[in-house]
Amino acid sequence: MSFHLRVDIVLSTHAHFDHDAVERPKGLVVLERLVGQFKLGDVEITGLADKHKCIPTSPDKTDGSSTDFHEETCPPNNVIAFDNAIQIIETGGLRIAVWGDNRAEPDPSLDRYLKDVDVLILPIETILTGAEVDVIERKYYFVDALTTEVSGLESADGWVNDQEKGRHADVRRLDRADLTLNAAELKGSRHRVYYFGNHFEKK
Repeated sequence: MSFHLRVDIVLSTHAHFDHDAVERPKGLVVLERLVGQFKLGDVEITGLADKHKCIPTSPDKTDGSSTDFHEETCPPNNVIAFDNAIQIIETGGLRIAVWGDNRAEPDPSLDRYLKDVDVLILPIETILTGAEVDVIERKYYFVDALTTEVSGLESADGWVNDQEKGRHADVRRLDRADLTLNAAELKGSRHRVYYFGNHFEKK
């Protein structure tokens, strides 16, 4: 797929062999699994070191490796590929949290950074289950969720429909792969869901 978008910052929460394409956009800066703080112009990014959602070790395995992998994927002794960095992006008057493939319950030391977020980007039904997303929302009082579907994995349609019908969320189904947000538009919104559906790549 050709991808010639010019951007200021390319940001990645973690890298695996099957989804690490930070070289595709033409970026001024590439930040992979950023931990700490980075500033460029009016953008400030804080990377929070935590762990990828893991696959627990099968009880009949004694070497600590998970069922589908030959390496240990769960903390505290997980392989580095199962480290993840939640990214908090502050720009244009918004605080945006990019969860990546992080586990649903991060280390408690990160709680203070995860409060007062305007927009939350989650991998719903691709990594996190609907129940895990509900736990995250309840714990951190997030009111805005941005969801995406990944090819070859389950759709988040069911979760989005439940939010719309059962929880009366303000669901906005998008018909393209990009979205521009600003603080004025989000002011006063409660439990708004922007859903890309299958529009996650440009045609």
